[in-house]
Amino acid sequence: MEKKTVKYHIPQHGIYMYARTNSGKTELIVLNSTNTEQVVANKYYRMMTNDSKSGKELVSGKKIDLTRNMTVGARQSPVSYTHLTLPTSD
Repeated sequence: MEKKTVKYHIPQHGIYMYARTNSGKTELIVLNSTNTEQVVANKYYRMMTNDSKSGKELVSGKKIDLTRNMTVGARQSPVSYTHLTLPTSD
């Protein structure tokens, strides 16, 4: 039986994020519910990403540097999101 986990972060400044782990992959979902671009300090998502140094946006394939703060665009329809696939540590 596979172990599946979900970790949530308390919403701050209109940013909601959670991470889910399944089949050896972790996905970090970041939602911006505001009308302005937001910068999320990496200290808020570092624990959720198992201290991974980088991830990949699921849709664009763009590499994301998780050692830096993350910029999340203003909401679109209905919200903006960054969906990253991260390596997991066993």
